[in-house]
Amino acid sequence: MKHFGKKACKWICLLILLAVLLPPGMELHAQAPYQTWTQGPNGWLVHTQDAYEPGKLLNPGLKSPEDLFVYDERLYVADTGNARILVMEGREVVQEITSEYLEAPSGLAVTDEYIYAADREARKILVFNHDGSLYTQIGKPQEKIFGENTSFLPVKIGVDKRGNLYVVSEGSTSGVMQLSIEGGFLGYFGSNRTNTSLMMVLQRTFFTQEQLDKLFKNIPSSVANIAVDELGLMYTVTQGQNAGEQGQSIRKLSIAGADLISPGYYSRSFVDVAVDRNMNIYTVDSFGTIYEYDSYGNIIFAFGYVDTEMQRIGLVSSAAAIDVSEKGILYVLDKGKGIIQEYEPTDFAEKVHRGLSDYMNGKYAEAEENWKEINRTNTAFLFSYEALAKASFKRQDYTEAMDLYRVAGNVSGYSQAYWYARNQWIEANLTKLLFALAALWAAVKIVGMLNARKHFLAPAERAVKRLGKVPLLQQLGIQKRMLRNPFDGYYLIHHEEKVSVLTATLLYLWLIVLQITNLYFTSYLFNQVEIAYVNLASLIGRILLPLLLFVVCNFLVSTISGGEGKLKHVYCGTIYALSPYLVFMLPLQILSNILTENERFFYEFGYMAIICWCGILLYLMVQEVHVYSVSQAIKNICVTVITMLLFLLAAFTFYLLGQQLWQFIVSIYKEVALRV
Repeated sequence: MKHFGKKACKWICLLILLAVLLPPGMELHAQAPYQTWTQGPNGWLVHTQDAYEPGKLLNPGLKSPEDLFVYDERLYVADTGNARILVMEGREVVQEITSEYLEAPSGLAVTDEYIYAADREARKILVFNHDGSLYTQIGKPQEKIFGENTSFLPVKIGVDKRGNLYVVSEGSTSGVMQLSIEGGFLGYFGSNRTNTSLMMVLQRTFFTQEQLDKLFKNIPSSVANIAVDELGLMYTVTQGQNAGEQGQSIRKLSIAGADLISPGYYSRSFVDVAVDRNMNIYTVDSFGTIYEYDSYGNIIFAFGYVDTEMQRIGLVSSAAAIDVSEKGILYVLDKGKGIIQEYEPTDFAEKVHRGLSDYMNGKYAEAEENWKEINRTNTAFLFSYEALAKASFKRQDYTEAMDLYRVAGNVSGYSQAYWYARNQWIEANLTKLLFALAALWAAVKIVGMLNARKHFLAPAERAVKRLGKVPLLQQLGIQKRMLRNPFDGYYLIHHEEKVSVLTATLLYLWLIVLQITNLYFTSYLFNQVEIAYVNLASLIGRILLPLLLFVVCNFLVSTISGGEGKLKHVYCGTIYALSPYLVFMLPLQILSNILTENERFFYEFGYMAIICWCGILLYLMVQEVHVYSVSQAIKNICVTVITMLLFLLAAFTFYLLGQQLWQFIVSIYKEVALRV
């Protein structure tokens, strides 16, 4: 007992000493019980410093609460199970709003004048003055356009500065109801769209109306929650697999109802959305994960996790709502525990928010030092490169802006910076370039005139002629015939046997080299593939295997359909049919480096012209090598494609059978090993 008393005294003294040594105003924070993620290079989520730390736990005695709203640093809570609205300042409840008409408030919105509560059980929207007195009630709209049989079950509500109400009615698939302050029905807004599959299109085309009526209806998902920002833009979240347009469960809608963002990362179980004064968007899903986006839909932070009966501060068991104060403090309503979890932004998050605010206001240069500090703290924070690129662009350091835009993955920004950098280079070097070209032209002319008199280049000319007689070079030169007159080229391949398998194999290798040069020489604007993540074996396989499969299948098909070509002819003719690609692709790759995004047409037109040219030569190869008519050649190509598909199907089948056989052998081995 004495030993225990001495040990306790030591701990008490240690705590007193720690309290004395702590600087005034400094608080102790426990490590966050979750990881924080952000968007890094290549658009992947990466770990980052904690953006928010768990703050106070507010427990005002809630029962099945369903919504909260932060206004003027006051917290308004819809205590649904207790049929009341609580108003809190700090940890204290400063006001309790009740009414005989208030049955189960599930949605809140607060303005300077009123407190709005959506009550599903009462089937009304109750409007209270800030002193708690009832101002008015809004029931089901009486307009005929609303529909007599349309149910009115308000569960969530938002209000814009003009006083218009946006109401989410339970089960409504037409979107958000827009009402006037008097309760007049103004129409639906922000309805979700349905996803139409190929099967649905075929059903609508061929099925009768009676058959269609028996199918499940393809109706849009209903909106789950809403928020309205200071500009009057509406934000909606939708739950489920078919949430929103093309499965998108968070939407930012313009006044015309158009989507303004398309987040790359989101949850299909979002329950609420909130917006701060800098137009940053906050959402929370039913698993307790909080997502923060900028106004363009780029993810800034994602953190949090569901509480699995550990009762840890910072984790929620069943999130129902989220909101943010003007100071950037997040409040998450935990319906399962009946509490409110507070999250305080860290210094890192506040720096990011300051940077985002400056970025939104166009203060790129002013925020540069702040973003550099953020980048030094976390080099994987993607948006810092975007902001620094803007600052470099404003300083007219376009080369640095290009590098930063490339890391940020902003193709449009890279193109714009390159356009200015290219103009700068042209202005600085155009005169020199013209003089150099003129000097080169003059030098060629002078050398030609002197050579015509003195013939001092005769040895070199004879060496070139001898080189042109080398069999390998002569065979490679047939590509020139293929480009000018493919009929002559295929005659040399088929009838005169002018091409060897070795030469054709070298061309196949050159085709592989072109895939590699495409990674290094093609401009970033037209090829965003990161070399570090390229699998060379897969790259080679994707180009060679289809070609070799075509060669084998075409030979087999032609053998049984009267074709005269040998396997060697098909093997050589196929690669020579790709002569336009083999000759012009490397120059096109190099040319891409002087083009901008606005000049993409030239690159894409050149690429498509090469591909179409190769397709024509491939058809002529089948026709000339096998001595087919037009119809026979077309038939041969179609059957070849079908044969290729059958080969792939057979290979896939053998792969599955092989896997099952291997698993069977492994299971037998384990069984024997256990028995032995």
